[in-house]
This record gives sequence, structure tokens and C-alpha cells, in this order.
Amino acid sequence: MSLRDQSSIVLRNIIRSYYKKRPLQPPPEIHKREIALESLEDRAYLRHLSFPYMDRLYEYILSKKTPLHLYYSSALYENPSAQPMEAKGWLGSELIFDIDSDKYQGCSESYYVCIKDNQVYDVKPDSCKSGGKPLEIPLLSWDCVRRALEDAVKLKDILTSDLGFKDVKIFFSGNRGFHVRVSDESVLTLNSEERRLIADYVSCENLDQERVFPTYRFKREERVVFSNAEYGLRRRVKLEAEKAGILRKDRLRNEEVLTISVDELSLMLRSVCVSIDKVVTMDLSRLSRFVGSLNCKSGLKIVEVSDVSKFMDFTYKDLSPFKGKISVTPLVDFPGLPIYGSRIDLRKGVKMELDAEDALYVVLKGLAHLYNIKSLEVKA
Repeated sequence: MSLRDQSSIVLRNIIRSYYKKRPLQPPPEIHKREIALESLEDRAYLRHLSFPYMDRLYEYILSKKTPLHLYYSSALYENPSAQPMEAKGWLGSELIFDIDSDKYQGCSESYYVCIKDNQVYDVKPDSCKSGGKPLEIPLLSWDCVRRALEDAVKLKDILTSDLGFKDVKIFFSGNRGFHVRVSDESVLTLNSEERRLIADYVSCENLDQERVFPTYRFKREERVVFSNAEYGLRRRVKLEAEKAGILRKDRLRNEEVLTISVDELSLMLRSVCVSIDKVVTMDLSRLSRFVGSLNCKSGLKIVEVSDVSKFMDFTYKDLSPFKGKISVTPLVDFPGLPIYGSRIDLRKGVKMELDAEDALYVVLKGLAHLYNIKSLEVKA
């Protein structure tokens, strides 16, 4: 048996030891959801699965297919296992938003690794010298993840305060971003175009700025006027301008008003609007990761962010369900390998013992093989 096959078996045992704890948070009406997963055994992406209750799902992932990634549909269906999609009998879909941390300045850089060539590149090569594509290793700090959470919190406020939704939750994706899910009954039957309009509103795309923020001339300068009572986007811009201390008192038609300049409005809009992936929001058949499942791009778990201040104090290791030490054999020389801002050194072929969180990250990125997990524990 090859070292690669042995490592895969050890990884399967680690993943299954976690799911034996039954950590998954079941979605409402799971029997109406399509279930999908990427399996460790064959790296196949399996869709159109359906389970009447959670016990059957656990039986499947603990004995048949070990999930690297585990999903359920945001949609409810009459027959979720039917194919093609049109045969499922769509009943409605939750409203999903995706915020990724790699969109921020300084958060999108990566290293590129050619394993067979034992080479690490700062700039992506067209291909590896030995053939094939290089592995991409994100140069992403945990501060970038926190910035994404700040936008997720901002989005939740827009959805509740401006649009009146009640059942709005934030979830860490288990890798580098966040999902915001609206489960109000009123959103279930929204079509793609209606969801696009909501996405436009929260992101301020296709905004008719002159209609929403008409300008008036004050002493040769065009300025935007606010009244004491404002709502929606105008309320948020006004509040942000107050915090920035840029609201100016002026008089318009013998009435005292508050104003900001057109340039200041542009700055405020960048601050109060949230950039999202509109395709995710418009997709009626979007898949969501199971809360409590593992994201095997990182080895971290998907969790609901119910206490934002507590999450802000977390490090990536707090989101791992594993503790202890794992021994690995690196496949490449990689001094200063970044793991959410931390750094470790890898030397090809030299066995080393790492914290469980770091070891799983390295193995899941394809940079090392597992060979010893004697001190590994599942903590949640």
C-alpha cells in the first residue's frame, strides 16, 4: 500500500471519528432537501441524494461515503432525489448571501506549489515543469476573515432593519468566508429576478443615485440633503455620516437641513453597502454547507455566528474540532507556509509533529501525508 493510500485511510478515520459525535445541525424538513457531498474515497461530487431523517444520513456518511464537503439544498422539493432538476418539484428556497474574505485588499494573494518539482512560486506559473497545474495556497490572515464577518453583520442589519426580515442568521463557511441565510416564509417563493433586486439593494448596484440622493446647490456646491427622519439606505448613509462627523447644517427654503457633499456621499456608500456574490443569491437551487460539518479545504467546521464579539476573539484553531498532535511527512520544501497568518516550515520527506489543526490543513492542501495520529482527540 502506498503512503498516499495509507494517508487517505488515516484521514478517513479522522473524519469519521468526528461525524460519530453526531455534530450536524439538521435543517428544517430535511426530507424535502437535496443532499450532496464530495466523497473522500473517489473525490466524486454526488448530488440528488435524499434522506428521510438524520439517522439515515449518518449511516451513509459513516459507512459508505466519507464527506470532504457536505451540503443540503436551500430549496425545498416534492421529490428531492429526482433528476433532472425540473423533476424535483420546487416548493421554495431560502435566501442565501455569500461574503468571501479574498475580495479585500491584501487578502487575495496566494503561493503556488508544484509538488513533483519541489517548487514554490509567488506568481502562478502556466503549468508545472513536470506537467499539471500547481496547487494554490492562500496567503490569508485571520484578520481578513474578521473583515468578512464585519460585512456579514452589516448585511444582517440591512436585511432586518431595512427589509424587515426576521429569521436571519450568519454562518462561518469553515474556510474563509460567511453565509447569511434568510429563512422567513415570505422569501421562499421569491423568483430569481426578485432575489436579484434584493442583491442589488444590499450591494448598491444599479443604484439610481440622483433619484435616491438628489442634490441641491449651496453656495456654488452641490450637496445631498437629509431630514431628521430617514429610512432604508438614506438612514444608513446619514448614520454613517454622523459617525464620521461630516454632516453640515445648512438652510434650504428657510428650513434647517443636514447635508454632505457628493464626494462624501460616495465614501459613505462604499462604507454602508455590502459586496456579495449575486449569483449565489439569485440561485434557486443553491447548496449550503451543513452547520457542524467539516470544510475539508481547511479542516475547520461550519458554525453559526450567534455571538459576534466572541467570534472576533477566535483564532482559526478555535474553529477546529480536533486537538492534540499529528505526525506528517511533507511532500515539498516550504519555508514559511502560511496558515491563516501563522507560519510553519516544511521540509520534504522529514517527518514532523504538528498541532492537529495545522497538520490537517497541510494534509488537506495536498502538501503532506499523514502517518501518526496517536494523540488526536475530537473536542466537539
